Amino acid sequence: MPSDPSVSNLSKVLHQWGLWMKSAILRSDWHEWSASVAAKNPWFEPIMLEHALNAWADALQPANLEHWLCKYLKEKSKTINSTRVGLILPGNIPLAGLHDVICTLIAGHKAQVKASSEDACLISWAIQGLLALQPEWKSRFELVQKVNNVDALIATGSSTTLPYFEQYFGHIPHIFRSHRNSIAILDGKESTEDWAGLGQDIFLYYGKGCRNVSKLLIPKGMNPEHILDGLVHYPWEGQHYRYRNNLDYQLALHMLDRTPFYHNGSVILRQNQSASSPLAVLHFDYYQSGEDLANKILHDLPAIQCCSGHQLIQRWGQDSTFRMCFDLDQWNSWCNHTVEFGQCQFPEIERYADGIDTMTFLMGLSRDLEYL
Repeated sequence: MPSDPSVSNLSKVLHQWGLWMKSAILRSDWHEWSASVAAKNPWFEPIMLEHALNAWADALQPANLEHWLCKYLKEKSKTINSTRVGLILPGNIPLAGLHDVICTLIAGHKAQVKASSEDACLISWAIQGLLALQPEWKSRFELVQKVNNVDALIATGSSTTLPYFEQYFGHIPHIFRSHRNSIAILDGKESTEDWAGLGQDIFLYYGKGCRNVSKLLIPKGMNPEHILDGLVHYPWEGQHYRYRNNLDYQLALHMLDRTPFYHNGSVILRQNQSASSPLAVLHFDYYQSGEDLANKILHDLPAIQCCSGHQLIQRWGQDSTFRMCFDLDQWNSWCNHTVEFGQCQFPEIERYADGIDTMTFLMGLSRDLEYL
């Protein structure tokens, strides 16, 4: 069956946009431009910006886009009026929140965007590139200092900002997101490629993203030193001065507290059940059986963004003691969170933050607002 022309056209535009973002790396002014970005936010040094642009180009491939857009085409035709959607974006990694912006524009709404001060210049640059390819969207995008007079809101923040979102915007249709963490599951049989991928999941963007692995679940008896040895297969320098300051600070705390830990010059490894770890610290916890592993996953599941590992669904889905611990919704949720080693920060275009289908929310706004 031939694809819908509107889907094909939009897919082509978005693909061209991805290529345009990636082409910035090859421009003659790349070093000057990327340095200006890093001057505004030192975390966004050129190598990290290059990773982000490549990741977006990979996500905006025609086949992926058509598969994604086709699911919402009929719903889009039901949209009655363009809705004013406020978007409060995070700024922890380059172009964080960009997915919310393009979803809002694709759904036919007006996007009132409050970008993080740490990422505002990049968001503006990326969207202006998109609007050059899709001029009819220009009247539906606005970059603001404060969100107001909106009909709906998608906001990403921290546990401390969530109550404010509820207070000021809880009465309108919304998606509120707070910080999440990601975990990885090891079985002791990891290859060199697995270790390199895990290193990327941990260290890319200096571990500042919700999709960065902050906790490992490892089999009982595995030597933590083996983890540090494995991570040398990822070409990580960790010489960014802000990261080093965090690392030195955490080293001092651990020494003063006499907390048992392991260290390889790039990261601190310590046993802790929490999925949330400070920057430059990686937690680990042991599991003794499939059932024990399942229970630890279920404990973390409501607050995790990704679960990294090698063929996790195939491997553990065959373990009856593991599988029987999940009900159907929990199993589907966990499966939707799993990724292969090295893929945490390279999500597909239809993989939504917190597992909430942003496009379905946006497509239903006109219908929902009729009843307000």
